[in-house]
Amino acid sequence: MKNRVNLYTQAFKPKKEYLTLMQAVVAITSALVVMLALVYMAENDKAVLEQKVKWAKNQLIEQEAEVADLSNQVSLHVQNPALIQQLARLRTRLQYRDELLVQLSDLALVQSSGFAILMSDLALQRDRDIRLNQIRLSGDRMTLTGIARTHEAIPRWIRKFSQGKSLQGREFNLLNINRNSDDVIAFTLTNQLVVEVSE
Repeated sequence: MKNRVNLYTQAFKPKKEYLTLMQAVVAITSALVVMLALVYMAENDKAVLEQKVKWAKNQLIEQEAEVADLSNQVSLHVQNPALIQQLARLRTRLQYRDELLVQLSDLALVQSSGFAILMSDLALQRDRDIRLNQIRLSGDRMTLTGIARTHEAIPRWIRKFSQGKSLQGREFNLLNINRNSDDVIAFTLTNQLVVEVSE
């Protein structure tokens, strides 16, 4: 009677790869294409907003000249109810234009201060152990929310920010790290733009 020994154990069987190199390359390339598309769209939006701001400024200058002219006419003439009513209407329209110009300028400032540049810089400073879930901008304030594979990955990733043009000069004054219910490291990073005052 012969005894058989199976030398082909589980350890020698090929393991199934869940993420191949080709899949990783395709995922990274797709992410870069999406980022570039977002940057392109943001730049187009910025150009449109700048045109609207320029148009609104020109309209504002014309309206201010018209108001000044009517004010002079009012001061030279005896009380003319129709003229006073027209002046009041123009002043109201001018006030609305002022408010619109402020809103358009704020929006153009957000665009030109670099949302597109910021997205591009964050894409270039990516880290294999960091995944961003949310980016929030409010004026000079920026909040980044995401997850990390290790605690060490977060400071390593933040140190890369000095290489990004839109990330330079930002002082991150709040970093909150915790583990969620799935035992994943979650973090929230908040900054405040440092403005240097020359004496």
